[in-house]
Amino acid sequence: MIMYPEHYNRKNVNSLQSKLFGHRLKPSQTKYEYLIEFLQVAIAPKKIVGEQTFQAMFPVTPEVKAKNLTYSPQTRIGLKRFIFMPKSKLDGKAEVDKIAYQKCIAELERNIQGGNSAAKRHSLMLIQNLLSGFSVVNQNRSWFDQNLFPICPEVVLPEGMGVKRVRQGMKFSMDDVRVDYAFDYHRYTYMCRGGEIYYLHLLNAINEYPQYQNTIEALLGKMLNSFPQFSFLCDFIQGCWDGYMLIPDEERKPLYKDLGAIPLSFSQRNEYTLTELENFLRSKSHPLEKMKTLANGIILQMLRMMYLAASTEKEQNCWILDINYPGFDNSETRKVAAAAFRHNEEVISQYLYRGFTELYEELTEKDEQKAIKSAADDSYRLFRKMGKMIGFVIPTTGANMRFSLSEDTIKFLVLSIIPPKKMVTLDDFVDLLYKHYGMVIGPEQCSEVLSGDSSFLNENLKAFAQKLKDCGFLRDLSDATAIVENPYESEIVQP
Repeated sequence: MIMYPEHYNRKNVNSLQSKLFGHRLKPSQTKYEYLIEFLQVAIAPKKIVGEQTFQAMFPVTPEVKAKNLTYSPQTRIGLKRFIFMPKSKLDGKAEVDKIAYQKCIAELERNIQGGNSAAKRHSLMLIQNLLSGFSVVNQNRSWFDQNLFPICPEVVLPEGMGVKRVRQGMKFSMDDVRVDYAFDYHRYTYMCRGGEIYYLHLLNAINEYPQYQNTIEALLGKMLNSFPQFSFLCDFIQGCWDGYMLIPDEERKPLYKDLGAIPLSFSQRNEYTLTELENFLRSKSHPLEKMKTLANGIILQMLRMMYLAASTEKEQNCWILDINYPGFDNSETRKVAAAAFRHNEEVISQYLYRGFTELYEELTEKDEQKAIKSAADDSYRLFRKMGKMIGFVIPTTGANMRFSLSEDTIKFLVLSIIPPKKMVTLDDFVDLLYKHYGMVIGPEQCSEVLSGDSSFLNENLKAFAQKLKDCGFLRDLSDATAIVENPYESEIVQP
């Protein structure tokens, strides 16, 4: 199995699923945490151990193909404690952190100008409610396990586990570096490296097509820095806390995290991923909506990478979609789409068995059934979960699972495949979906992957046209011609 980078740390990438689909994907990661983790790696300084540091989001150099990168994200645990501590579950609240939180509130009050103590407290409560309103975690997690939607770079933070046996025995002291730094940033519970896998895919793609680097970096930066007022608030909170603690710089050890590796087979999608991402980021929409849609797009692109890695050449285009729109007969399409989904899972399952045979000597788990079961949990079963996250796999529960398209996924597809203010015919757009993702919607594409009569898909194509129209992306020019349009203006990119 050829991996990217070539000389990765084999000790960290030794399970079957990590070898076949990248190190690593786990079911507990939410779709927004894929986005957050990807952005976290992109904006952090990166380096090759013992060599130069890169400030670029995606450094273009032969060394990144050959050697592992490390990245150094900011932890800002004081900011995280301020936002999440009041509303998090009790189990994660060690006494040292309760005291640190109260000290932080007092220091913030002291630094707010004007008003009495009650007014200052009220202001801080409003700021907390404002920031915590962007939480992307609905589960009952400890405060250090929670994340904010990436409203500014300052809240794009790594997961830092507060180990109970360490935190419970600590005493608070303002000169104790452990208050903020005794967290484990190398355990992956919720932020499970899925965003790192997507980052490595983009890094590989940009090194193959470096002409995309400047534009994609500028557009990602513009999107992430859309709300400087949030940056100001977060810097104020963390700055006040750092000013109170006064930990010497030499005791603030920077955090370095190793990037894993991905199979080189993901590079089959390099150019498509780059053109899609550039078109999407150029489409001038509200930054929050853009990030929400991008989270869906990242999942969709990763699903396609996984399938292409597992498939043989003759199997690369078999995602038959059931548009599932009320008022259109989809009974026959439902059966064919369900069969195609089962085939998708068979392709990945067969890949696991081939991979076990090929990689046996490199694997930690030598028992075939145990290794296959673990890999299945983190591959085709995870594929189902990821697909259901974005409405690409329906139903969310029950039998007859099949591929479909939610409105959010349709939005990503239109904005990523059609450049801003451009349009194509409906027939051409359906062809482009087949070309980019192997999505089969109408009878013309189906004839390439299925024999026999496929006219039943005409209803499916009509349902897709109606769904596009509902989303505001389709116009009928005549009875015979429909146009799919990206209606957004193009973002201006500074040279």
